[in-house]
Amino acid sequence: MCTQHPDSTIKVTAEEEVDEAVAAYSIYGCDEVMSDFEGKGTPYIQPRDIVLRALKSGIPLGERFFVTPRIPNPSLEDFERSMLAMEAAVLADLRALKEAGTHAVRWIVLPMSESPGDVELAIDMLARKAMAYSGRAEIQLVPLIEDAAKHLRIAEFVKAVVQEYIRRGVFLEQVRVFLGKSDSAVVNGHIASALALRVALMEIGRLNSELDHEVAPILGMGSPPFRGGLNSPALAPAEASQYSGFRTATIQSAVRYDVPYQQYLSVRETLLAAAGRGPSLDRSWASRAVKEASEIYRALVLKYADKIAELASLIPSTRDRVSWRIYGRSIMADGGVVNVPRAIVYTAAWYAAGLPPTLLDAPYISTLHRRGELDELLRALPAYLKELEFDIRFYDRRRAESLLGRQIVDKVDAALDALGIKADRAEGLPPFTPSQSYVLAEARARGFLG
Repeated sequence: MCTQHPDSTIKVTAEEEVDEAVAAYSIYGCDEVMSDFEGKGTPYIQPRDIVLRALKSGIPLGERFFVTPRIPNPSLEDFERSMLAMEAAVLADLRALKEAGTHAVRWIVLPMSESPGDVELAIDMLARKAMAYSGRAEIQLVPLIEDAAKHLRIAEFVKAVVQEYIRRGVFLEQVRVFLGKSDSAVVNGHIASALALRVALMEIGRLNSELDHEVAPILGMGSPPFRGGLNSPALAPAEASQYSGFRTATIQSAVRYDVPYQQYLSVRETLLAAAGRGPSLDRSWASRAVKEASEIYRALVLKYADKIAELASLIPSTRDRVSWRIYGRSIMADGGVVNVPRAIVYTAAWYAAGLPPTLLDAPYISTLHRRGELDELLRALPAYLKELEFDIRFYDRRRAESLLGRQIVDKVDAALDALGIKADRAEGLPPFTPSQSYVLAEARARGFLG
């Protein structure tokens, strides 16, 4: 699934996204493209325009290529925007049916799905719109779950989708569910979000052996380890193995625009070869670790929220998204709540601070080390050391100490010592200049913005 994530250093306007969607199939070999309305100024006619451009280009729309809009969540953004985006998706599919006798839009993604009740309500709204225009409700709602605690309850969301469609007299042979890493990592940290995803994928494997429906998970991940690493040329084989059990993976912007094309093709082949295999994991230990790691991470991050918000002003916007101050994310800990940027800006801001956000789990690593449980973690997350070895190249101890203080640097160094990882690369880095051009230069060297 090619997406419109703003994780690349290359800016793509909303007007250019229609041509980009055609390139998603013809150049990048994606099976579907996400037309994204979440927190973003996407024109409502974009799904229709993608349909028409694809038909004009001779792309086998509705056979090997699909348009999958992500609508605004009506409980988090304007209700009207959500309804208009949903309507745009239904009308785009109707246009494809009239022009080519095919269904181009088979799925609509509901982001930030908070509860099975939210999913049931969205299914009802989608069915009403589809019936009003075409007399048939064939477009399936796909809940996007983006929180570690909810990943541990993935069976509830899957069963809510199945039961709501059965109630409507529709039997779904395949049920798609979208598992997002990025926002879960922002709120819970890298370790907690990674473990929770592994538990969710294992639970989906169990459901596939019990239900009469095939559950086909979409895995939403980007290039940085903090956001899953599945798009990273250096990490894709390890991540695809660690998160086995997915059926679809997102191909975000950075891997298409910030790395050589041959490296992209290598990532694509790795993901295609890995799709479908099932994971195994000690669920009991992992579930306990998710809660503990999340609490420790949040307690640390709250101390630096103001500095990250300040650094976020240096991160360029490479898609037509609304400001994170209007549509951001919230982290809660010890009775306090802070608003932080959305995942890509948040991730990029930590890199700008000289401290890759995977290192924010340092206090938890030290806790596991004292308890003699590091081996449990490394068995549960076999890609973890590779992720840190990748990220340690961007750990600038002096910059982090200057911007964030000595305390967090000491915690990171203690955790790296416990893991036997040496961090000495930063000595040759040029002095940090707080500017957008400096941030972009470093991002191009990494192969992603955030």
